[in-house]
Amino acid sequence: MKTTFVGWYPKSPAQLKALWDTALIVPDTNILLHLLRHSAEVRSQLMDVFERKKESLWIPYQVGMEFQRRRLDVQQQAFDAYDRVGADLAKFVNQAKDALNQYRAHPVIDIERELSVLDMFQGDFQQRLATAKAQHPTEEFNVSFAKVTELFAGRVGMKPAVERIAAIHKEGNDRYAKKIPPGFEDAKKAAEGGDKFGDLVIWMEVIEKAKADKRPIIFVTDDGKSDWWHIHRGKKIGPHPSLIEELLETTGQEFHIYELLQFLRYAADTGSGIQETSVQKIAETIAAESEREAPNAAAERAKSQRMLRSELHSKEAELDGLIKSLIDFPPTPQLVASGEDAKYALKSRIAELTEIVSIVRRQLAELEDVSGP
Repeated sequence: MKTTFVGWYPKSPAQLKALWDTALIVPDTNILLHLLRHSAEVRSQLMDVFERKKESLWIPYQVGMEFQRRRLDVQQQAFDAYDRVGADLAKFVNQAKDALNQYRAHPVIDIERELSVLDMFQGDFQQRLATAKAQHPTEEFNVSFAKVTELFAGRVGMKPAVERIAAIHKEGNDRYAKKIPPGFEDAKKAAEGGDKFGDLVIWMEVIEKAKADKRPIIFVTDDGKSDWWHIHRGKKIGPHPSLIEELLETTGQEFHIYELLQFLRYAADTGSGIQETSVQKIAETIAAESEREAPNAAAERAKSQRMLRSELHSKEAELDGLIKSLIDFPPTPQLVASGEDAKYALKSRIAELTEIVSIVRRQLAELEDVSGP
């Protein structure tokens, strides 16, 4: 059974060690951006890990292009943080002042004194922010960018031809409809002006590279969606089984995924240079970013759930009506007037709706698994 369902079985420690020694290491765009966004100490240690594995590094052209598009956003977000933090503090101080003002009749609390203390704290804090902003290390960012550029010199895939991209996009529509990973979770990006096929282009480049170099692949990503991972009740079990099986079938090579922290901890265990304290700092940064983005992510999930439930209700109602029409044959006047074989048309539409209902139910179940009870 294991050889038939190879993607569903976790790799042994010996298999993981063999992959670490022989695989091409392919960082995703978000991993490259980590080489820019952390403190100087952490950036240095991250860079050291990748330098030690330099001979195994490679990125698809799509990853390199996404990195170039997004790197300045990372720099700008760091610079904008001074103003955002200042505005957030001002909001909290004003809330505290409003709360204190409700106790002006209190017999003991000196409200005016406490309000003055809040003003002093806010003034000092804003002054420290202004000083830090004036000393913002823009040049350090440029140095880190230059190091990343040098690290991947000669280790970037060739730009796919226009015809190849068009073929991938065409294939992607069919894959996404069937929930074949990766990338189907990004299908909604088209409506938001994004590139819904970016992950699929990366995957196709990875397949071509594994086939050409005859080497297994370790993909490193912070993308936690179910079109890269096998997720059960919100927990990542491992790479999506379909990805393991597709790479093995098309190239004969093994495939594995690490999140950044998993990758770094494995590097630390193998003596690849990073300190556990730095791993912990990066873990705290990623957790803070996730916490900041969680309300938006939760709202998006809730919105998606509402839309899916509405679509499911509509399609189920239509399906029930068509099944009743088939049972109560002869058909409606509209079908007779169409000149088609009414019974065949009914059965075809019932089959189509049944498939749609099945897909929507599966999407809804996956969202509910991620959201938890």
